[in-house]
Amino acid sequence: MTDKTTYTTGELAEACGTSVRTVQYYDQKDLLAPSGYSDGGRRLYTEDDAGRLRFILLLKSLGLKLSQIKGILESPNRAAILDALLEERRSQLEETLERDAATLESIELMQHDLRLFGHLPAMTTAAMDDRMRDKKARNRCWTIMIVVGIFMDIAWIGTLVYGIISGVWWPFPLALVLVAVAGIWMVVRYDAHATYLCPACKAEFRTKLWPFLIAGHTLHTRKLTCPCCGTKDWCIEHYYADPLKIAPGECMPGTCHCHDAVCETVASEGGDSR
Repeated sequence: MTDKTTYTTGELAEACGTSVRTVQYYDQKDLLAPSGYSDGGRRLYTEDDAGRLRFILLLKSLGLKLSQIKGILESPNRAAILDALLEERRSQLEETLERDAATLESIELMQHDLRLFGHLPAMTTAAMDDRMRDKKARNRCWTIMIVVGIFMDIAWIGTLVYGIISGVWWPFPLALVLVAVAGIWMVVRYDAHATYLCPACKAEFRTKLWPFLIAGHTLHTRKLTCPCCGTKDWCIEHYYADPLKIAPGECMPGTCHCHDAVCETVASEGGDSR
């Protein structure tokens, strides 16, 4: 094939990685006419025709319609038209990717809720939007905590090494104080946004600071005593984007079943508990 200057329909299709039917179809659509015919009437194509076919196939793979491709091939301003069509196609693909990414994020969130809670706590569009916002806020909080933690390590380790090398120790206790303050700030900040779901009675509550600090925990759970039913178990954490309006040790309105006076007072006030 490399020594030949002309191709039959089948040879052209094989050289360009497509089918004979595709070559014939493009011929019918006036996109790829043969450059000549053999003595027996068979269509013959040149290297230029092969290049044109490869160009057509490339544009088709990019999602352009045959009418658009034909306009490009026939226009003297081929480059400008192609650039405009490719820009339009790129914008369409970006919009599709954004929609697909949002759909994928919703699927991942629902799978997370199903595995964690055993059901979908949020089914409406507004509730799903809130859950998505909560998840993003939690990820931001984790990022901030990691960055602050790195600086905390740099502060106390750096001043310790500096004290050992130079004999100047006053920066070290100062760094420890700053590290302690930063640590307390992170804990208080996180605790103000987190509630815990009791697996026994399904009450959702905010824990007090000391139990929060000493409780065993995993990535999504913490071993706490429910203020509603008194059960101590691994409670599922829920991080809210907005600071909670309930006090530490109280239950979220509508989730407490113990008829505790505090919970009833909060529930009677109504409104959003966040």
